[in-house]
Amino acid sequence: MTDFRNTHAPTKRGAVVGFGESRPRKSSAPRLPDNWRDRLPDAAAYYREHVEKLSRPNATGWAQGACPFHDDRNASLSVHVAGNGGWRCFAGCGGGDLVGFHMKRHGLDFRAAVRAMIGGAR
Repeated sequence: MTDFRNTHAPTKRGAVVGFGESRPRKSSAPRLPDNWRDRLPDAAAYYREHVEKLSRPNATGWAQGACPFHDDRNASLSVHVAGNGGWRCFAGCGGGDLVGFHMKRHGLDFRAAVRAMIGGAR
């Protein structure tokens, strides 16, 4: 009988090691505040400031604007200003949530983007 427990490729720290096993994550970066999601800016206000040519939202809360990630003459970016801040570029730049947009726009990792958006609080 074959033993499959140790057949996984080497993993990064914190990744699954085997079936049901994992290594503890060790990070020197300080934790984000527990209420960081509540402290994010309003999606409508954030996107008005960061997206050019942003239209008024439609009945479902989506607005269109010029994508800042490529040379955009048309409004190929849709942002959800009435809810979670989701975004999607229909020219192929991607999509995600409000934090993901900030990460991509400013070249930050997740923690740095959240800290910048909530005012640098620890």
